[in-house]
Amino acid sequence: MPELPEVRTVCEALKPKILNKKIKSIDIFYPKLFKEYQPEVFVEALVGQKIVDIKNKGKHIIFFLDNNDVLLSHLRMEGKYRYYQDKDPNEKHLIMKMIFEDNSILHYLDTRMFGTFHLRNINNYNQILPLSKVADEPAYIDVNEVYQKLRKSTTAIKTKLLDQTIVSGIGNIYVDETLFICKVHPETPANMISLEKLAEIIKTSAEVMEKSFQLGGTTLFSYESLNQKQGSYQNFLQIHSNDIKICKRCESETSKIKVNGRGTYLCSNCQRKENEF
Repeated sequence: MPELPEVRTVCEALKPKILNKKIKSIDIFYPKLFKEYQPEVFVEALVGQKIVDIKNKGKHIIFFLDNNDVLLSHLRMEGKYRYYQDKDPNEKHLIMKMIFEDNSILHYLDTRMFGTFHLRNINNYNQILPLSKVADEPAYIDVNEVYQKLRKSTTAIKTKLLDQTIVSGIGNIYVDETLFICKVHPETPANMISLEKLAEIIKTSAEVMEKSFQLGGTTLFSYESLNQKQGSYQNFLQIHSNDIKICKRCESETSKIKVNGRGTYLCSNCQRKENEF
């Protein structure tokens, strides 16, 4: 699943292509991904409007329109955008086609069809689901608030960091990288993490994801940014990879375990369960 750096990368790639362009028409080929309203409601709200800004909140892409409507897009596992200036290829797994007044075209494709679209208004898009429960990103979040949410929980710290209502944008890749750098075992109960250690974890996660964003994200499996552009942060991963058999820090063998069903990479020597924080 695309995580914060990948979603930010997609947002930045879309901006020079479609900002301030008026939507001429929209074709929806798989209505199931368009939530709460019938597809014609989405079409009526969007056609004739300009996209005036594109931002993200956590893993959600937010398209702002000049009529004060807001289109929310979540890529989930396999969602992808492709932009075409002079052609309209017949592509597999095409979910939505947006045609602009200059006849350029934006495709949304989704192999597994898990992505979602929601229609909101500028006045309430942050106050109702799905964004109302999405926490701030690590670079902006109040660590003290996070600590209060964790201090009585015996759930594994990795699981809590993946909870988008606790802190947004961190996914499986970056939580493994962060906990490795901070020498925290992913199964450590959240209430065993001190405020000082939590501040280090949050700061490290923000730094790791910023570095990934600067490199276009991490392409391990199927992630691609606009028009199939791949990221390169996978070349700098320290632990989250089947190819990393030996710890780059202590030269012990690395391990892969399951934490709440999620494949998890770690160094059992650097990230000892008995470490005190």
